[in-house]
Amino acid sequence: MLAVVALVAATVAMPQWTFRLDTTFRTAITRQAVNDILVLPTGELLLSGTIRFPGDMSNRLLAKVDASGDQVVGYPYGPGGGKITPWTDRFYISVGQIVQRVLPSTGWYDPTYIGLVDGPYISVPTAGDYHVFPDGRVLLTGSYLLSDSIRGFEGQYRLVWISNEGYLDTTRTHRQANGMLWNFTALPDGKFLCSCTCTQYDGQPVDRLFRIHADGSLDPTFVSGVNWGNIYAYYALPDGRVYVGGQYKRAAAPNDTLYLARFMPDGSLDASFDNGNIFRTLPGMTAAPKVLRITPWLSDRSFITGVFQTVNGMPRGGICVLDDMGGLTSDMEQCNPGPFSYQGSTDAAIIEIIPTPDTTGFYICGVYNGYTDGTLNDPGQRFVSRLLVSEISTGATEQEPSGFSVYPNPATGTVTFTWQQAQKGHITIRDLAGRTMATWPMNGIQGQQRWDVRGVAPGTYVVQVLAEGQVLHTERLVVQQ
Repeated sequence: MLAVVALVAATVAMPQWTFRLDTTFRTAITRQAVNDILVLPTGELLLSGTIRFPGDMSNRLLAKVDASGDQVVGYPYGPGGGKITPWTDRFYISVGQIVQRVLPSTGWYDPTYIGLVDGPYISVPTAGDYHVFPDGRVLLTGSYLLSDSIRGFEGQYRLVWISNEGYLDTTRTHRQANGMLWNFTALPDGKFLCSCTCTQYDGQPVDRLFRIHADGSLDPTFVSGVNWGNIYAYYALPDGRVYVGGQYKRAAAPNDTLYLARFMPDGSLDASFDNGNIFRTLPGMTAAPKVLRITPWLSDRSFITGVFQTVNGMPRGGICVLDDMGGLTSDMEQCNPGPFSYQGSTDAAIIEIIPTPDTTGFYICGVYNGYTDGTLNDPGQRFVSRLLVSEISTGATEQEPSGFSVYPNPATGTVTFTWQQAQKGHITIRDLAGRTMATWPMNGIQGQQRWDVRGVAPGTYVVQVLAEGQVLHTERLVVQQ
């Protein structure tokens, strides 16, 4: 039934969220870790890690399950194990010490990509991390023995460019360092932020967190002071600030371990962010606490995943939500993965969280055996699970605009937003993964705005009215097709 949602000036509850375990999804994986997930257009999932199903005689590095979590039998023991990056109709994946390009339909190598070690000029690779450019070129960190005497690249190189066919890119300048480069990330301006175990890069002194230009040359204007530890995760903001996760220290504060910090464009810590959040594991766990991923969610919240069971003394099982000032929210507070033991090690970690295609929930993966969402405990959940997200209310209030309405809701064609009094600000529509779908200014006048949802995926969306950085109104809009 179609109805106008007429809203008068009042107070409404600030949104909070629940993440309920979807017990219709369950895998039969018996061990050992799922490191990344790729959702295919068919709704099936590609899983990368060290994986065994019942009856397997050896580990799989790549596996496929259907939308219920059941193994797709017959999918080959293909290349994989590490990070998956989709590209056009195929994907790149880290495989031990190299990066390969794979066809998802077959789970096997893309025949148009030579696979790095089969080409001239490069051998003995030790992979660190990789970045895929839109045209299929790849930038690699790690350690690579080059023998391109024609262009003068001979010896050990730590930053290497690869063509979209898998050959050493002879048009680029490869870079040297006196130690390994590891995880890195592309920044909005084309530069890269890198972590390393080196003290010199291209003959110049660097911290263990440093920045390079788009061509790989050092950017000396970024000075982080990081001199110890490991960095695994980044999330860059459009204004040049960047979140950095792992377990590391700065020379300026050698007694303070950072697990998640926000850095300014010059490499200093962002004082407006709480950089002192403390992540801990419980007794009996093998791995040290660390942040492994930073995943943006809503406009003011991000998922933090990794190896930890508490944050600032509060229980959080490998996943928590922080606001944009670094404050720990109540989201995910009762979600907890159970411990998994293998060959003398016991861990419980969430490595990745990604939205479901219909935006009604999230897939999580990692190292765990059993999962509870605070209401339901399912001991059969292992390594990959699906969580359904929904909004709840708290006692906190926000002032909402007068006469704001959404019609119709649920919607199948065009949605109309109207407001009866002069209102400054803008309307923003987001999916439940936090991605902005549409936004319009209100321009301080009475009026209306229409949104054609016929090309929008069915699901639940969040409508917000914002002004001067404040949320004046929030409600859900259901799109049906």
